Amino acid sequence: MHKISYRQFIHEPSLTPLRPSSFRNSTMLATRFENEDIIAATDKCVMCGLCLPHCPTYSVTRNEAESPRGRIALVRALHEEKLSPSPALVDHLDQCLACMNCMAVCPAKVDYAKILDAGRDITGQQHTLRYRIARSLLLATLGKTGIRKFMKSMLRIYHALRIDRLVKKAAVRFPHLLRVATLIPRPNKVRFTVPSAAGRVPKERVALIESCAGDIFSDAALPAAETVLRALQFETVRFPQTHCCGALHQHNGDPRTARKLIQKFCDTFKGQDIDALISLATGCASQIDRYPELLNSPLSAELASRHKDICSFTVEHFERQALNFRPLPKKVFVHTPCTQRQIGSDAQVVEKLLHAIPGIRLEKLQDNPACCGAGGLNVLFQTEHADRLGQNIITEVVHSDAAYLVTPNIGCALHFQAQLSKMNAAVVVCHPIQLLAGQLIYSEHA
Repeated sequence: MHKISYRQFIHEPSLTPLRPSSFRNSTMLATRFENEDIIAATDKCVMCGLCLPHCPTYSVTRNEAESPRGRIALVRALHEEKLSPSPALVDHLDQCLACMNCMAVCPAKVDYAKILDAGRDITGQQHTLRYRIARSLLLATLGKTGIRKFMKSMLRIYHALRIDRLVKKAAVRFPHLLRVATLIPRPNKVRFTVPSAAGRVPKERVALIESCAGDIFSDAALPAAETVLRALQFETVRFPQTHCCGALHQHNGDPRTARKLIQKFCDTFKGQDIDALISLATGCASQIDRYPELLNSPLSAELASRHKDICSFTVEHFERQALNFRPLPKKVFVHTPCTQRQIGSDAQVVEKLLHAIPGIRLEKLQDNPACCGAGGLNVLFQTEHADRLGQNIITEVVHSDAAYLVTPNIGCALHFQAQLSKMNAAVVVCHPIQLLAGQLIYSEHA
């Protein structure tokens, strides 16, 4: 055990010591996280600094308060009632991208995810009113199925009436509007013919889970996954309007709502005859894998044990049915999101998936080990860091002859698409399963 203090590394006048009297009158620590539990978790950090070279925000700022060990010290100080949640401290916790690269290299196996969630739980209500309203509206939009359906209808109208042109004009006075507008992708014109199950005897029944953001913005990923899995003789069951998995709430200072969403998500599959649960987005995959830790119930553990991400699942089952694909003699950049590394997936799984396409030229991004900057809601609320961290990737793609940039994370995809759109780059950003399904030669008699 190594008792840590924020004073060891962080010297900022803007970090305000908390007066005991003011703390007693507050409800900041009325959270689901026990103080002793979090302090014990921070005790495991020996402040060795091995995580620093792997932290994207520290690499940009060179500020210890923007490093994993710095944030651990800040969260401990909050729980020991030594610091108040000043605007500076709140910013330091918010700017973490939750890439969890630090956990992958930590020799002491510190549970940084748990510590960060606990810190954001305390500081969740310390933001400005404007920020809290914007965040609440966004989380409500993504977390509630009815609102998502409404938003999908509104987006169809938005594109049909070309409202994006008006937004770009209005952005001269309201720059944040342009940020939001660039993150809204154009409708995907590619349509997949989902194979019929008639005349076939599927060996397993799998449930497909789309992410909340993907449900609104990525209308091609779900039918693409159905196309490939049915060709592999799986019976697919759509759950496009399931309850949110709780990831965004969990990582944005609202663990109570996240817990309720996890329970609702699990209840959706209660009694369902499902052999496997397949997620399309790696952000959801990372959250579902944590369910046994976040919700102590047999059902959450069962769902986590039957869960796989679409790329890994497809690669594992290629041998069950010979598939044929049309050649694609083009360069394709492959992005490995941080959340794919979190779920313990094979780092080469997307390459293994797409190597099935004849003639394809796959290339890894040189800057891929670093986070692209999207990081959940950071792409909206921490725009400076997001753009700066993603710049190397965008520059590499633009200055190449690549036709595609594939990523299994919807947040990263929207981030890349927005940046490439601003540069008028003719590079298609899509989920790898979409590229695979688009080249599939399907025969009803295969």
